[in-house]
Amino acid sequence: MSDNTNELLDKFDSDVKTYDLQLPKKMRKQRSIYGDQLVCLAALMGMSIWQSGIRALVVCLGSVLVCVLADMIFCGMTKKTYNPKDLSTIASGLCIALMMPASVHYGIVAGGALLAIAVKHIFGGKDNYIFNPTCVAIAFLIICFPNDMLSYPAYGTQPQVWGDAGVPLVSGLESYLLKLGTAPAVTFQTIMLGSFAGPMGTTHILVIAVCGVCLLLRRSMSPLITAFGLGSYCALTALFPVYSNIGDTLLLELSAGYLLFGFVFLASDPQTLPKTIPGKIVYGIVIGIIGCLFRHFGKVEGSFIFVLLLANAFSLRLDDLCAYFGRQFRRLFAYMHKNMGRYEKLRSDAEKNKKPKLTDTMEIIVPPTNYDMPPIDNKVTKINRKKTNFITRYADNRRIKRKKDDLIRKKQIKENENNYMNAMRSMLGRHKDAAPKTEEQRSAPFHIIKQPRKRSEQKNNKQGQ
Repeated sequence: MSDNTNELLDKFDSDVKTYDLQLPKKMRKQRSIYGDQLVCLAALMGMSIWQSGIRALVVCLGSVLVCVLADMIFCGMTKKTYNPKDLSTIASGLCIALMMPASVHYGIVAGGALLAIAVKHIFGGKDNYIFNPTCVAIAFLIICFPNDMLSYPAYGTQPQVWGDAGVPLVSGLESYLLKLGTAPAVTFQTIMLGSFAGPMGTTHILVIAVCGVCLLLRRSMSPLITAFGLGSYCALTALFPVYSNIGDTLLLELSAGYLLFGFVFLASDPQTLPKTIPGKIVYGIVIGIIGCLFRHFGKVEGSFIFVLLLANAFSLRLDDLCAYFGRQFRRLFAYMHKNMGRYEKLRSDAEKNKKPKLTDTMEIIVPPTNYDMPPIDNKVTKINRKKTNFITRYADNRRIKRKKDDLIRKKQIKENENNYMNAMRSMLGRHKDAAPKTEEQRSAPFHIIKQPRKRSEQKNNKQGQ
C-alpha cells in the first residue's frame, strides 16, 4: 500500500478494522422449530391413543384447546394482536398433556394449560419469558396434586372417557428407583416399546429416540446440550449405579420419569437457550449434573422438571459468564506462557555466578527503531513489511474511495448552497431600490451605547429643579 493511501487512512479513520467476509450461518426460524416439534409430538400422541384409548385423545385436545383460548384472552387483556401462526402455544399444550397420566382429571389438565399460558404472558409474551411455561405448569401440578400426577394406569388397561378412570393405578419406574432402589422385572424390548406404566408420552422410548434424531437432523434441537447433558448424567450415574450392571442402570435411569422427553422437547427451547457455544455446553453440563444429584440424593419424583427450572434461572447470564471466564483464562494462559520458568532461570544463573546486567531485575530490551535511513556504510537495508492479501487491499481501496466520494459530494453540496444564496442575494438587491447612505450614516457606529450620567450631574439637576 502506498504512502498516500496510508495518509488517507490516517485522515479518515485511525483504526483499520479487519474485514470478516464469512457469511453468518443461517438460523432456523422459531415457527419451523415448533412445527418440527409438533410433528414429533403428534407421533407420540398417536402412540398414547393406541395404548390408553380415547381418554388420551380427549386430554390432548382439551389441553391444546385451553391453551389456544387462554392465549387469545391474554392477548386481548394485554392489548396485543393474537397470532394464529404461533405454534409454540399448541406445542406447550401437547407437551403438558403428554407429561400427564391418562387417568388425570380434566380440571387438572385445564388448570395446567391455563397456568402455562399465564406464565408466558406474565413475562411479556413468547419472546420474553424466562422459565419454560410447560415446566412451570407441570412442577405446580406435581406439588399440588402428587397423587393424580404420579399415579398411572396399569399397562394394558384403558381408562374410561368420562368420570373416574375405573382402572387400577400403579407407580412408575422412577418411584421404584427412588423409594426401593430397584425396579420391576423389565427387559430391553419392554422398555423400548414402552410396555410399562408412566406418563402418556414419556414411556415410548424408541419413538422419542427417533424423534430426537429427526430433530437433530432438522437442526430443531441443540446437539451440544443433548450430548453434554446426557453425557454428564450418564457419567455420574455410572459412578453411583443402582445395580451392579451399569448397562441396566443407565437404561432404567434414562427411561424413567421425564428425563429423555425433557431433553428432546424442553431443554432445547429456543427462548431459554444460551446463544453461544460455550454457554450451551455449560448449560447442558449443569442440567446433567444437577439432574443426577436430584434423582440420587434428593429423592424427588419428576425432578427433571425442577432441574430445568433451576437451569432456566441463570441461562440468560451464561453467555456473559462464559465470555468473562474465557477472557480471564486467556489472560492467565498468556501470563503463564510468558513467565513460566523465569524463577528456574534466575536460580540457575545465580548458581553459575552470573550477575544480571542491570540491578536485581531482568534486562530491559529496547526494540530497535528503524527510521528508513541508510547506515554509515551507505548500504540501504530492506524493511520486511507484512504483506496483505488481495481481499484486504481491495476492501481498503473501496473504503478510501467511498470516503473520497463522500467528501467530494459534501463539498459540491456546500458550493451549490453558496451559489444559491449568492443568486438570491443578487436578485433581492436588484429589485429593491435602497436609498443611498449619507456620510453621517456611513460613519455612525452600528450600536450606540447610552452612557449613564455621573452622580455629580444627577445631584446638580435635582438641586436645579
